[in-house]
Amino acid sequence: MSDESISTRRSFLKGGAMLAAPLAAMGAPAAALAASADADERADRLARLEDEKAIRALHGDWMHRLSSGDRNGAARLYANDACAAAVAGIAAISPGPVGAQDALEIAADGRTARARHAATVETETVIAPDNTLAQMLHAQGEGTVRSREARMLAADYVKTRDGGWAIAGLAFETV
Repeated sequence: MSDESISTRRSFLKGGAMLAAPLAAMGAPAAALAASADADERADRLARLEDEKAIRALHGDWMHRLSSGDRNGAARLYANDACAAAVAGIAAISPGPVGAQDALEIAADGRTARARHAATVETETVIAPDNTLAQMLHAQGEGTVRSREARMLAADYVKTRDGGWAIAGLAFETV
């Protein structure tokens, strides 16, 4: 090969590198912005997953307290007094049948959430002591009728000032 062809190739490669350098420099901010957007998206997703975990833990804690008879402990999980009225007459609550789909949706602002939980609810109704048999049942410590049925629990949650979650509303629907 001649010296002229070697220098031509070198100059071509040098020229290409010189032209590519500004283009590469322009791509760096775009890559940085994309990486920043990915990091923000991951942080938002992580926060949403942590909120979902906290709400599910709150729901499980509430069911345990209500079923064990700790109504005062359950009341501490409420954001308002209306929730206590919604569970009047409920003796116990447990998760619904295996395979039942629960739905949880957190609002875009991350301050509220709504969920639907399948549940088995045990209610207790006091028998009115208006006859001899009912009076005998009450005297023996009985006098209540318990029943179990599948229900759908619609629950509203609100984020508290300390970043935790509280139950803002409860409604039971017969399945």
